[in-house]
Amino acid sequence: MLGTRETKGGVERGFTLIELILVMAIAGILAAVAVPRMVGRNAFDERGFADQLAATVRLAQKLAVSQRTDVFVRLTASDATLCYDAACAIPAPGPGGEKPYTITAPNGVAIASPLAVLAFDAGGRPNTAAQLDIQINGSGTHHVLVEQETGYVHD
Repeated sequence: MLGTRETKGGVERGFTLIELILVMAIAGILAAVAVPRMVGRNAFDERGFADQLAATVRLAQKLAVSQRTDVFVRLTASDATLCYDAACAIPAPGPGGEKPYTITAPNGVAIASPLAVLAFDAGGRPNTAAQLDIQINGSGTHHVLVEQETGYVHD
């Protein structure tokens, strides 16, 4: 049994030096590996949201082309929603068919866009006068770029 040792006079209780060092080594390894993953999660969440926003804008373009109608992405500081009209009265479906399709930024992450509503026409072209740069701000900054002529979405 851990921490006990039999001697001629009876049983002594306590931990040996080897057992204490082993426990300290395991605790040190766990602290070195697990704690940074739990504490430094904001950058991971921020990058994941940037990728999710880019995928949502690509979906809006694909919906516009496939359904031969205008599709809008309403952008606020905390979310993005797909719609069939600029006022977002008619929601557009998401990849799983859910309506309205909205993605929400995690805590500490915000969207900074020069446009409140990004529109794609039936040909997949955006309503921008130049390349659109949607910034995702948190512990760092990520960019979702939408090209003016083609509507190509990249980061």
